[in-house]
Amino acid sequence: MPRPIIGITMDCQDEDAKRPPGSSGYYLLSFDYCSAIEKAGGLPLAMPYRTPLEIIPQYVDQFDGILFTGGNDLDPKLYSDESWHPKAVQIDPARQLFEMALLAEVEKRRMPALFVCLGCQLLNVYRGGSLDQFLPDMPGRDEHRKGDGTIRRHDVNLQPDSQLGKVIGRPRISANTYHKQAVKNVGRGLKVVATAPDGTIEGLEDPTFPLMAAMQWHPERLTAEPEHLAPFKLLVEKAGGKA
Repeated sequence: MPRPIIGITMDCQDEDAKRPPGSSGYYLLSFDYCSAIEKAGGLPLAMPYRTPLEIIPQYVDQFDGILFTGGNDLDPKLYSDESWHPKAVQIDPARQLFEMALLAEVEKRRMPALFVCLGCQLLNVYRGGSLDQFLPDMPGRDEHRKGDGTIRRHDVNLQPDSQLGKVIGRPRISANTYHKQAVKNVGRGLKVVATAPDGTIEGLEDPTFPLMAAMQWHPERLTAEPEHLAPFKLLVEKAGGKA
């Protein structure tokens, strides 16, 4: 049987200094996202985002599922009257515009979709939710940014009756942590299905969809551990039409 085709969103090269003279920039996609889809049995295909929005339906026609990847920070004007936090790293506006429109098309078609890190925040904001711009400013929150030369990890508690909880098969896992922003007010139709010990929201789902599941951590970097490969297997299974 052919592998289900999974469209993967991309980022861009942030540093102008790394661009050769005359270049307008480069797309950027971690090997780990593609490897995770391949290990899960899917066929990964990257989507360029600096394209006309009207061709998004043609892109989506090619895919059986979508993976929304990590990246920089959404414009706070999407969800509040706040200005940019001084420590925010602004997303490419073209990517933000493209992914909001892509998500609208995915939602309309009820296509299986998985959301990682920025993807989790994007889904929440798209559904009318809000974000905490800088977790270290929030009383009682642990450090969720990566350490100097180290990978921070913390427990994530999962709702056992959620899609993520069922496919992972454990009520608690150890996850990596690389983020400074997180879900604040939860968007319409979304259910919190995973949390960190400090209360930070680590997972969202819309249980009325075949698969619309989001994780704040980066499971694509931990696929040697079965519990972190499991969400990608679920995406591929749903994209292939399996229950």
